[in-house]
Amino acid sequence: MKVYRSKLAKAKYIIFTPMVQRFILTFLTAFPTFLFSQGVEELEKRNGFKDIKLTSKVTEYPGIVFKKNIKDKVYPNAKLYTAKKGNYESIGSLKIYGLEVRTYKGEIFEIKVITEKNPDLYQGLKKAFGEPEFSLASNTYFWRSSSVKLTYIANNKGKIEMVYTSLKMRNRLKSDQKEVVDIISEDF
Repeated sequence: MKVYRSKLAKAKYIIFTPMVQRFILTFLTAFPTFLFSQGVEELEKRNGFKDIKLTSKVTEYPGIVFKKNIKDKVYPNAKLYTAKKGNYESIGSLKIYGLEVRTYKGEIFEIKVITEKNPDLYQGLKKAFGEPEFSLASNTYFWRSSSVKLTYIANNKGKIEMVYTSLKMRNRLKSDQKEVVDIISEDF
């Protein structure tokens, strides 16, 4: 048991307890991260990958070519586009193994980027968009703004998949489906 000569001496002792020291250390190391990370506002602002913007017309990008019609679970009559050779081949020094752009009525609703596994990629995403959320159900990290969702997952081939999804396009699809129902109901 320690005997204190004054209240001031006791106060000095309390300041340097291990718990207070850990708090100070945590604050000092975490503060720069909060200060320099941008958050999901940046994801909203970028609205896609590199120069490819979600909800824009796919014809605006000469580096992307039609591959095939696809059956998507959500979007009817979806089309798949891929990058032409010589376009979208890297993110900094990381190699891109695949780039897929999916469209609905000619507008981009999803961009999938497959790249090599590298911890710097995840750190770069955290720096750009802040701390991600984690989904236990799908075992994925994700960032979500009001109109864009970005998921980050390791696939079974040892690669990383980043998938940018437009939440605005889902609203547009619902609107289109409502219009079809309205037209059918008026035709009775």
